[in-house]
Amino acid sequence: MSDMINFNEIFNKVQRPGRYIGGEVNSVRKEHSEEKISIALAYPDIYEVGMSYLGLRILYHLLNEMDDVVCERVFTPWSDMENEMLNSGLKLFGLETRREVDKFDIVGFSLSYELTYTNVLNMLKLSGIPVRGQDRGDKDPLIIAGGACCYNPEPMSDFIDIFFIGDAEETLPVFVERYRGLKGKYPRKEMLEKFADLPGIYIPSLYEDKFDGDNFQGLYPKTSSAPRFIKKGYITDLDSAYYPTRQIVPFIKIVHDRFAVEIMRGCPNKCRFCQATVINRPVRIRKADTIKRICAETCANTGYDQFALLSLSSVNYPGLPHLVKDLTDEFRPGGISISIPSLRIDDSFYELPEIIASVKKTGLTFAPESAEPAIQKAIGKSMDRDVLLRSASVAYEKGWQKLKLYFMVGFPLDIDTEVREIAVLSKEISDLKRKYSKSPAELKVSVNPFVPKPHTPFQWFGMRDREHLLSAKSNLLFYRSRRIAYEFYDVDRAMLEACLSRGDRRMGKVIYDAWAGGARMDSWDDCFNLSVWEKAFHDNHLNREQLAMKRYELEAPLPWSHIKTNVEDAFLKAELKDSGFYCP
Repeated sequence: MSDMINFNEIFNKVQRPGRYIGGEVNSVRKEHSEEKISIALAYPDIYEVGMSYLGLRILYHLLNEMDDVVCERVFTPWSDMENEMLNSGLKLFGLETRREVDKFDIVGFSLSYELTYTNVLNMLKLSGIPVRGQDRGDKDPLIIAGGACCYNPEPMSDFIDIFFIGDAEETLPVFVERYRGLKGKYPRKEMLEKFADLPGIYIPSLYEDKFDGDNFQGLYPKTSSAPRFIKKGYITDLDSAYYPTRQIVPFIKIVHDRFAVEIMRGCPNKCRFCQATVINRPVRIRKADTIKRICAETCANTGYDQFALLSLSSVNYPGLPHLVKDLTDEFRPGGISISIPSLRIDDSFYELPEIIASVKKTGLTFAPESAEPAIQKAIGKSMDRDVLLRSASVAYEKGWQKLKLYFMVGFPLDIDTEVREIAVLSKEISDLKRKYSKSPAELKVSVNPFVPKPHTPFQWFGMRDREHLLSAKSNLLFYRSRRIAYEFYDVDRAMLEACLSRGDRRMGKVIYDAWAGGARMDSWDDCFNLSVWEKAFHDNHLNREQLAMKRYELEAPLPWSHIKTNVEDAFLKAELKDSGFYCP
C-alpha cells in the first residue's frame, strides 16, 4: 500500500515534516529480505522526544551492526500526520525504508513514562497490528518492550508479548540469537514459550493473576516453562559495553540536541523515593580513557558542538574534575562545549571549580526535593541547607544567570509548612545573586506531587489526597514574583501516573477504554483529557483517586513482586521503617 502513497504530498501538509522523512546523517538504511530479521524500534512519543532518548540510539546502532538484522525507527505521529495517514490509508512506517510496521518481524517499544501508554496502542492501531496480544496471529509481529516502566509490566500486559527487564544491551542480543533459530518454524504461542527461559524475559501470557475480591493475591505461571520470578538482566562491565560513536544527527531540533556519553550507570546515593536508583544498581563506571575516546570519535562522526556527560549523579563519578579538565582542554579550542545535566548538591559541588567554570551556562538545576529538613532526612536526601546556598552562590559567581529548583510535595510526613519553606528557600537562593550583580536571579521552581514507584522503599505508600495537593498548589502560587516562577505539575495527571505505575492487570482495560475514547499524548498539556480517563475508570468499576492513594500492607503481594531487581525486599522494608514514615 505504501508504494501507492505520495509521501511528498502528505509531508507538505504537516508541520515539521522532518519528523517523518528519515535519511538523517548516520542513519542506517539496509535492504529487507526473508533471510534477515527486521526490527522496528518504536518510541511512543513524537520524534523530538524519542530521538533524545539515549536507549533508543544505543539499541538502533547495536542491532544494525548485526549483519542479518534490519532495524528501523518509528515514532508517534502528531495529530496532523495521524489525520493524513487515516485519510490516505497510509499505515505507520519505519523512517529508513518507509516499510509498513506490520511487515516487520519484531516491534520493540521503549516504555520510559506511564503517560505514553495510550500512544503504544495508537501506534499499533495505525500499523494495522491487533492492539491486544490475544488477538494477534502467526503473521503479526512480536510486540516487545523495555524500559523503566517494565519493572511493573502488568498494566500493559494485555498489549505486549514480551517484556525485557533490565539492560537491553545485555538481553536483546540473546533474544535475537534465539529468534534467529525460531523464525518461521513455530506458531506464535509455541514460539513465545520458547523464550521463557531467557534471563530478563517476561512473557505475560504465560501467567495468570489471582484476586480475592479487589485484593490482589499474586501472579502465577500457567506452564512449567515460565519461571516464578523474573530477575533483571544487566551489564556487569559498563566500560566494555557497546556504545555507538556514529550517532544519528537529526535534521530538526530535538529536545536534547547534542550527543551524550553515559559515564556511569547506577547511583551511589540512596534516595528512598527514587526508582532509577534501585533498578539501575549496582553502580558501574565507564573509564575516563574510554569516555575520551567515545567523545573524540563521536565529535568527528557527528559535528555536534556540545556533548553531555550523563549519569544519575555525575558529580559522584570518580575523578570527574580531571575528566572535565581533559575534555575541556581537548575540545574547547574547537568550539565544543560540555554539559553535565545531573549535578548533585553536596560538599563536592563547590570543591570542583573545573566543573563549574567549564560547563555550558544554559541552566543549572538543583533538586533539594524538599525544603523541610525532617522530610529530607526521611526521604534519604542528605542535603545541608548551607551547602545548597553556597553552591548557588558559586554558580552565580561563575556566570550563571538563571537557576532551576526541583521540589516534591505530598510525602507521607504531614508538615504544614512545606510549601512556605519552599518559597522562603527559593527567595533566599534568588537573592544570593545580589552579591555579584544589582538584581536577584531568575528562578524556575518546579514542584511535583510525590508519586510512589515500584521497587522503592515507598512502594507500599499511596499518594496524598487530591485536596491536599491542590491546596499546596494554590498556596505555592501565592508566592509568585517577577523573578521567581513556580510550575506545579498537574495533580490529576500525577494521580493517573500513580495508578499506572503501581497498577495490576485490571489497568489494561482502563488503558484500552481510555485510548478507544480518544486518549492520546497524555503527557502533553494540550492533549490530556481527564474526562476520558474518568469514564474509563468508571466503566471498569475502579476509582482513580482511591487507586492512586492505595496503601499496601508490608507482607501483601504486590502486582510487581514477580519482577526482581538487585535489591532485596528486606532492604526496602528496612529503609521504609528507617524513614519514619511507616506506621503499622
